[in-house]
Amino acid sequence: MKLPFLSSYRTLNVVKVFEAALRHNLNSYRELMPDKAICPVLKSNAYGHGLVEVARVLDEAVPEFLVVDSLYEAYELKKVGIKSKVLILGYTFEENLKGRRLPFHFACTSVEMAKVLIEMGASLHLKIDTGMNRMGFNVDELQEVLPLLRKMGANVVGVMTHLAEADMEAGDEFTRQQADLFEEAVKQVRDAGFDPQWIHAGQTAGSLKLNDDRFNMVRLGLGLYGISLSEELNLRPVMEVRSTVVEVRDLLLGDKVSYGGTFVADRKMKIAVVPFGYYEGLPWNLSSTGCFNVGGVICPIVGRVCMNYTMVDVSMVPGVAVGDPVVVYSAERGEANSIQEMARLAKTIPYELMVRVAESVRREVV
Repeated sequence: MKLPFLSSYRTLNVVKVFEAALRHNLNSYRELMPDKAICPVLKSNAYGHGLVEVARVLDEAVPEFLVVDSLYEAYELKKVGIKSKVLILGYTFEENLKGRRLPFHFACTSVEMAKVLIEMGASLHLKIDTGMNRMGFNVDELQEVLPLLRKMGANVVGVMTHLAEADMEAGDEFTRQQADLFEEAVKQVRDAGFDPQWIHAGQTAGSLKLNDDRFNMVRLGLGLYGISLSEELNLRPVMEVRSTVVEVRDLLLGDKVSYGGTFVADRKMKIAVVPFGYYEGLPWNLSSTGCFNVGGVICPIVGRVCMNYTMVDVSMVPGVAVGDPVVVYSAERGEANSIQEMARLAKTIPYELMVRVAESVRREVV
């Protein structure tokens, strides 16, 4: 049940989703690859940006598909009236499909899955495993599988694969091997009597390496949200995570901060308590390593990140007070607390920081 006060409830934490940046990034890829369908990937709560919020913006741009991972996500889009076609990439329990006519496209990874999807009249995108060794049909089993699918009356509208090393500088050779193997698989699909409309191998990184006429669709993930893999595109970060100062404390020389007393004040100092901890999505290993922006000043995290709180040194922030805004993750590329820089400090990848932001944190499209 939605409580009546929630629409006016002032939150301590918020994710700002910049609509203009989202549209700019999508259009940048459309201009770069005008002969390809650029399909936004909205799985994992739109990479933490908010599934429904992002879908409502992009639906107006009329993409060929919005791409999600689960049947649940697809239903969420259907519930709010999203008009774009939806492609589901992930596995779904058979009992959640049987007896239903669902208006979605599905990545098909096995004969068993195909049987159920064919019964429900679904449109299939055959997923080919070309070296990721995660999900999909192996190329060497297609000669046996394709006649079965043909006999069952499969509606194969797409063929797809996933590239394992496209975002790595040293991965060019393996990416080309995957592309060549995929091309062989697509030929087998066509030789078996299918006429797939959509051929897609590229995610954000792969689309830049395989921008050729063998593929006519791109599943745009990381680049959509402005984490740049190519300076030429001038992508704009879409997410900024903000919080609030809820306590200001003065420390004396020798005072300890947070669990375990791992931080000890080496001088008189002032700290701010920020209600954004590892539940809200801040990695615990940014303890005494990361930083927030308070009043335009980069303030280092002091002591261990708590479940719902993080403390920062605000000694250099004049007049800091309860209620002051805090930028947890900046949307400014190159800032010390940008997604990319904080991911580097946490020894992880930008994807993880974005998708970790708790769904309970309000998303606001601005």
